[in-house]
Amino acid sequence: MTRIEAPTHPYLDTIEPYEPPDMEAAAARAGLRVEQLIRLDANENPFGPSPQVAQALAAYPDYAFYPDYRLLHQAVARYAGVAPEQVVLSNGADELIDLLIRLFVEPGQSVVVCPPTFSMYRFFAEVNRCRVLSIPRRADFAMDVAAVETAVRESKGDARLLFLVSPGNPDGQAIPLNVIRRLLELPLVVAVDEAYIEFGGESCKPLLSDHENLVIIRTFSKWAGMAGLRLGYALLAPRMTRYLERILPPYNVNAAAVVAALATLANLEAVQANVARLIAERERLREELATLPWLEPLPSQANFILCRLRDRSGREVVDALARRGILIRRFSDPAMAGYVRISVGRPEQNEALLVALRALD
Repeated sequence: MTRIEAPTHPYLDTIEPYEPPDMEAAAARAGLRVEQLIRLDANENPFGPSPQVAQALAAYPDYAFYPDYRLLHQAVARYAGVAPEQVVLSNGADELIDLLIRLFVEPGQSVVVCPPTFSMYRFFAEVNRCRVLSIPRRADFAMDVAAVETAVRESKGDARLLFLVSPGNPDGQAIPLNVIRRLLELPLVVAVDEAYIEFGGESCKPLLSDHENLVIIRTFSKWAGMAGLRLGYALLAPRMTRYLERILPPYNVNAAAVVAALATLANLEAVQANVARLIAERERLREELATLPWLEPLPSQANFILCRLRDRSGREVVDALARRGILIRRFSDPAMAGYVRISVGRPEQNEALLVALRALD
């Protein structure tokens, strides 16, 4: 066999690939089937898409052809309250993160992140050979605005793109609009990830009209129960849309995602009812979690709850629950070793979680 010496860019040796959880292995360790696992680790919507989505997918006759996005562009624009020329569709929000970095940041320049935060910002910055300027948040997870301003100004134009999440991941707290407005005065592009905006917080969409350097990232994964279909979208100024479309892969969104999204947007009541159920269940679950003496659930405006642990580690709690077939999230960041994140499930899933947690007392 012919071998190629150093077949890839050397910098790739420093990047760890993203590895999704092995559900078969998790089920085997718990002595269960995969469908018996209680998956509260990935912020998915346990209610799934509306019934109309399955009907539309089954009835669609044209999977043999490349999709047309015009109707979806218009429907998303109506839903978001913007003009169609302010919408860019994507294969999940992750694709947008990658594209925005390629659009605004040259290799060697800096992407600004505020940890703890969504790991894909750093991942795609490194893949695109960009430096990562990390400005940690405060102990209460609030933005350290002054530190961000200082770092960006001291970079002398090297910092090109700032990623924010509101409501935040993993903390679930929304960033006040006055903070975002202040950061938009900096000489860089500000991308605000609103993946969880349907569950709480105030959207920064009203700031779009006055700030061409604002990009809003959204997804159908969380509120619409479509994580497996991979559909995201960006809201941005029309001039920026034209630039982003220049690097957009053709037919980047598959036909099934288009059909499902159109069915969702045509039947919003069912999906919004599930969102309301999740919000109510989030508050109920938080109240119950607060009764555990070794666990402090933090307020959340997302579809998950971040919990601060007392006298035990996240690994210890996650492993104990996994043995019972209940999956929640811990963090590799040493600063987050004493936290776990729990996605809000269906009532019966949350009850099973509470029973398991009480058994750990």
